[in-house]
Amino acid sequence: MSRASDRRGFISLAVLTSVMLLASSGCATQQPEGSEKWQESQHTVLKSRVDARWDALIKGNFEKAYSFTTPDYRDVVSLQQDKSKYGRVLVWREARVVNVSYDVPTVATVSVAVTYQIELPGAGGAIETQKVISEKWIYKNREWWYTAS
Repeated sequence: MSRASDRRGFISLAVLTSVMLLASSGCATQQPEGSEKWQESQHTVLKSRVDARWDALIKGNFEKAYSFTTPDYRDVVSLQQDKSKYGRVLVWREARVVNVSYDVPTVATVSVAVTYQIELPGAGGAIETQKVISEKWIYKNREWWYTAS
């Protein structure tokens, strides 16, 4: 065998190995494709996480609701700090996702219709009302996270 054919064989093997490594690393990170098909596949996953977070809030399980916030948020805001932003005057009764739209493949705006009751001190009762709110959710580390801002 000649030196030229040895060199070509080595280069071919190096290129093939590089391509295989790049392909396998892409599969391992599972980056979203940015296509409508990927977004459709994520719709149920995202809706399920939004529903679970709101279910926790309705039940007063702030620790569980906090677990849906981004890891970056939890690095700087403690559970106690997060809990303190919820007052005692408002009681959530129901929440349902009414729309999901994607700003970019990894950022979604989720519209949630929330039914809540407001206790009016001194007014002798509570008022129940509904409001549609918008939440931002991001896809990071193969999971959807609520961005508490």
